[in-house]
Amino acid sequence: MYGRYGYGGFLSPVDQKVVVEKLLSHHPRSEEKIGCGVDAIMVAKHPNYRNSSCLFVLRTNGDLEDFSYRKCLRAYLEGKYPSHADRFLQKHFVPRWRRLADLENEK
Repeated sequence: MYGRYGYGGFLSPVDQKVVVEKLLSHHPRSEEKIGCGVDAIMVAKHPNYRNSSCLFVLRTNGDLEDFSYRKCLRAYLEGKYPSHADRFLQKHFVPRWRRLADLENEK
């Protein structure tokens, strides 16, 4: 999804509905992230981790709140598939620095 939207881009209404209902709703602090309500979801650089793309909730009061899709997926997997979650996460949620190192080693 990051590829379809440039930095500062807002998700389409259809994509926003999917992200809020199927992803953000599983964040461990979803109520805190949503706050007074969701006006839009946007893609931007994280203010503290400039090399990371991030999703932000633009709340109805104008506040921006970042959230990690990885935390949403982790919470979903741990709740739905507790006996398999750790193995799946270790296999598929490899840190970016490790993926880059593996690619370099394959050359």
